[in-house]
Amino acid sequence: MDRSTALAVQKPEVNPVTLGERLASVVDNLTKEVRDRIDKRLPLEQRWLDDLAQYHGRYDEATDKSLRAAGKSKLFVNLTRPKTNAMSARLMDLLFPTDDRNWGIQPTPVPLLIEDAANSVRALQEIEKQLKAVQDQQAEAATGPNGAPAGQPDPKLKELQDKAAFASEKAKSLREILDEATKRSEAMTAEIDDQLRASSYHAAMRDMIDDACKYGTGVCKGPITGDRVRKGWKKQKDGERAGEFQMIVEEEAPTPSMRYVDLWHFFPDMDARTIQDGEGDFERHLMNEKQLRKLSRLPGFDKDAIRRLLKAKPKQETPSFVTQIRDITQQLNAVGKQTYHVFEYSGPLSAEDVRTIALAKQDDETLADVEDLDPLDEINVVLWFCDREVLKIAPYPFDSGETIYSVFNLEKDEGSLFGYGIPYIMADPQRSLNAGWRAMLDNAAIASGPQFVMDQNVIEPANGEWKIEPRKVWLAKKGVPKDQLPLTAVKIDMHQEELANIIAISKQFIDDMTAMPSIAQGEQGATPQKTAFGQALLMNAANVTFRRIVKNFDDDVTVPNITRFYDWNMQFSPKDEIKGDYGVDARGSSVLLVREMQAQNLMVIATQLGGHPVYGAMLKNRPLLKKLFQSMMVPADEVLLTEEEIDAIMAKASEPPSDPAADAKAIEIEFKREELSVKVELANMEAGTRVRVAELNHETAMMTLAEKMNMQMDQLRAMMAKSEREIASKERMFAAEAAMTERTGPTGGGNF
Repeated sequence: MDRSTALAVQKPEVNPVTLGERLASVVDNLTKEVRDRIDKRLPLEQRWLDDLAQYHGRYDEATDKSLRAAGKSKLFVNLTRPKTNAMSARLMDLLFPTDDRNWGIQPTPVPLLIEDAANSVRALQEIEKQLKAVQDQQAEAATGPNGAPAGQPDPKLKELQDKAAFASEKAKSLREILDEATKRSEAMTAEIDDQLRASSYHAAMRDMIDDACKYGTGVCKGPITGDRVRKGWKKQKDGERAGEFQMIVEEEAPTPSMRYVDLWHFFPDMDARTIQDGEGDFERHLMNEKQLRKLSRLPGFDKDAIRRLLKAKPKQETPSFVTQIRDITQQLNAVGKQTYHVFEYSGPLSAEDVRTIALAKQDDETLADVEDLDPLDEINVVLWFCDREVLKIAPYPFDSGETIYSVFNLEKDEGSLFGYGIPYIMADPQRSLNAGWRAMLDNAAIASGPQFVMDQNVIEPANGEWKIEPRKVWLAKKGVPKDQLPLTAVKIDMHQEELANIIAISKQFIDDMTAMPSIAQGEQGATPQKTAFGQALLMNAANVTFRRIVKNFDDDVTVPNITRFYDWNMQFSPKDEIKGDYGVDARGSSVLLVREMQAQNLMVIATQLGGHPVYGAMLKNRPLLKKLFQSMMVPADEVLLTEEEIDAIMAKASEPPSDPAADAKAIEIEFKREELSVKVELANMEAGTRVRVAELNHETAMMTLAEKMNMQMDQLRAMMAKSEREIASKERMFAAEAAMTERTGPTGGGNF
């Protein structure tokens, strides 16, 4: 009998009615807690709505109502959106480059191992030095008259040899341990990197950073498993659809994933200042019937409970903030449809509550986990519930007990885990800028023309309309007095310059308060620097604020996320070759941000000092160029020559200069050679022309001869060919006789 069967037999008899009441009580307590957190967060949600309205260039309700009542300008100069987007893009570019990771993993004892290995190597070198000295003395004694007798070994020699062998073995052992630890940590790094890529980690982080820049707070969670199913196609082997492909839905492999969390649906402990100090976290999922049916396909969800929810229909309205957001973004379709409010709770529950849920759900495995626990103990769980129905209960993702959520604040709040975003930070100067712009437009509208004062008892309009129009005719009723004008124009002053100063000051305040000056957005600003060194100084100064923000991201997001993935792999991964005692190294502020400043500084060094008569010779030009390309995220191997090619070029450049007189002589000879070649070419061309002329003359003569002899051309050519054959035959006979004479000598003579 296995464990689950034994537990099923030993399971106590519980009245179903009583068990149902206890289960409903557990869910009611959780529902009451999440409702209390929702109420406490309402003022914060109103601030987020104001920030979102400002981001979209909308006035708040009170300001908009006041401007409409006064009939004034309602234009909005939206600098909030570009500042917010620039901050989000800047952070994403710094934290997640395309050619590197913003984190790393290394074995925790590596520094100690490196130090021990270095000490062992130094000790070995010292022993080898002493051993060599003794061996030299021994050799000198064997051959010299003043040493020990020949063949008598030095007693220290054996001792030093033993020490050298021991030190060498220890250094080798430490190096092997260090190599193995490094190899395992690299394997763990690759494993986590693959898991993050599979879960679209960069996309989740981008959405989280966008929320942090807009509202001040961004949230993500992970590692989580079993929240999605895998779809695929499979060829049918039998049945009516044999040979056809059919879609299949399978449970997703237990691979950890990272997910973005919508800030509007995240309810942590409102009394905690950090996410680690909170007592459980709630996440709300608004679902319709279709989404609820999809939820039933995920592993671990109670299909019967979901059926009961579908039969009962949704009972709660869509949260009001959804309608307000659509009103801000000018979505005209209203939201009034009822939805299911499914809550996911991650945190501690008492052992008694977990036991109650396990009994009600007949979950023998969970019941076995809490069987030996004291009722006062707590256990971390992941619980899904909706409308007093428990949809799923699962053990916590990992034994460490840390929260699965990470919270990032653009600007931290000392009294809350929710921070401040760019719209909130620049709200006052944005209002000041808008007020100055509206005042300028209102003043321009009034000052665009004069105001008129007229005496209606003296004049009247000919067309009966009392308004100023071009070429209008006015009629005098009783004559126009000479000392009193019936119509007087009053000019309204234009204050555009003064109002423009308000706008300029407001823009400067926006740059100062958001720490996003023009130089950080790729613009030089009002006072551009003329030198590369001055530009680098400005960039370094602009990056001071980013270093602080990136460091916060390292501490609050990168380290917790990678640590939780490391814990999950240590607990659940079947790959023993990746496991070990590692530490997470967040490199956002120390490597990625610094690399951008290094690119500016390296460029300054290369341009300012590369050709310096004194300092230029001291630079390592080849490594400097590689570092420069690396800092600009350009693979150096793709744009630089190989080491052999560079050495060949440098060797050729370092060859001693030749004799100027010899060079001049060589140039003169080359020139004469080219001149002779040209003359030969011209002579060949001239000879060819002469040959062609001779051929033409020959043809003409042949035709003349044929006419005189009354012969056809073909007959004449035949006669000429016969004559040429006879001449060739005679030439061959003459050549043969000459060759015979050369071998045998002249006829009638002897050999000399």
